[in-house]
Order: sequence, then structure tokens, then C-alpha cells
Amino acid sequence: MDVIQFGVTNSTIEDYLTTIIFINGFDLKDILADLEIDQAKCDLSRKFVGAYEGISPFIAFHMHKHFLKDTIKEYTYLDNRYTLFECEHSGITGEHTVACQINFKEDIVEWSNFKSFSSILKDSFDYPDLKFHFDRSQYEKAIKELVNTEIKSFYT
Repeated sequence: MDVIQFGVTNSTIEDYLTTIIFINGFDLKDILADLEIDQAKCDLSRKFVGAYEGISPFIAFHMHKHFLKDTIKEYTYLDNRYTLFECEHSGITGEHTVACQINFKEDIVEWSNFKSFSSILKDSFDYPDLKFHFDRSQYEKAIKELVNTEIKSFYT
């Protein structure tokens, strides 16, 4: 079983907050970048390897339950995919997004079918074998802990 942890950090480019996701102690952006580097080596026109920021914690945790599949339409895509990251060079919702399917089973939450959506790049990165399985109680606890500590302090 994989272990997930959510956090909040300052944007690297502007004065706003972004969501960070750690899986098994590793930043998910770094996991994606490792997969993208190999693809970028085959296509040197790709310039945005690992250039992502998490979505707004206000959207993810405060007003909605994004990672529990209750979010706004701008952060959802066909095939039950939910936005995890956006291109840090854009700032336009959905312009270059990494999303995945989030499926809830009785005791497990599965993240799979990752896809890079882009209107600024001619093609997308591919993550065919990337899949995570979380104990549902640990997953929900990670969200609840973040909401009860960091999010309340930012937005109250």
C-alpha cells in the first residue's frame, strides 16, 4: 500500500499558495519529472519537464473536497480525471495540467490513468504504468489532518 501526505507551500513564481502531494515520502512532481525526462530525451522540443505547481489549497481543501472527487468543473476531465498539477509557467486553469483518475473502493483509493493535458504543447507526456493504491482510512485522514491544521490557519 502506498502512503499519501498533502501539504501547502508558497508558489515558486507568484505570491499565492499551492498544494503539494507526497507519495511514499517523495514529492509527486519529482516522480512525474523522472518519467518525463526519459520521454523528453526522445523529443528535444519538450521544454516543460516537471514544471508543475499544485492546485490552489482553497479549491482542493477549503471550499471543496477535490481529492474526494467533489470539486469544480474546471478541475475535472473526461474519464473521471482530477487535476493534480498545473504548469507553473501558465497560471491559466487547464492550460497544461496533469490529472489522474481517482477511484474509491471499499477500503482502497486508487490513483491511475495519469494524463498530461496541454494546449501549449503539441503533445502530452505519457505515464502508462503509474498507479498508486492508498489505504482509504489513511487517505481520508491525510486530507482531514491538512484541513484541520494548515487550511484552517490560512483561511480563518
